[in-house]
Amino acid sequence: MMHRDNFVDGMVFQDDDDPAETVIFNMRSWVEVIRGIIVHYANRTEAEADSQMAAAPVINTPVTNYMAVISRSHELEYHWAMLIAYGEQYWSTQGISPEPPEDYLEWETNYRTKHKLAQESFVFSE
Repeated sequence: MMHRDNFVDGMVFQDDDDPAETVIFNMRSWVEVIRGIIVHYANRTEAEADSQMAAAPVINTPVTNYMAVISRSHELEYHWAMLIAYGEQYWSTQGISPEPPEDYLEWETNYRTKHKLAQESFVFSE
C-alpha cells in the first residue's frame, strides 16, 4: 500500500495525444474525501476505512499518466467510496443506492473545508 504521506495534491498530467489537455489531480484530497465518505456514509470506523482503502487498487495503484487520472475522474468520490466499502455491484448486491444522498454535496464541501483539502479533486485545462 502507498503510505498516506505519499499522496499529494497538485499532480499535473498531460494528454499524450493532445499536449494542450492537462489535468491537475489533487490526489491527497481525493483519497481523504473517499476516506471521509466511507466513515460517514458507510458507517465504518477510521481504522476500518483505512483497512479497506489499503486493499483497494484504485487507491494503491500508482497514478503515472493522464489516462489513469481520467479513469478516476469519471466517477464521484462517493461511488469510489461505496465500491471500496461494499464491493462490486454494491447497488444490486447490497441495496445501496448508486446515487449520493441529498446532503452529499453540502457534506463534501464542508468536509473539504474542515480538513483543509482542495475544493476539487480534478482540475481540467480549459
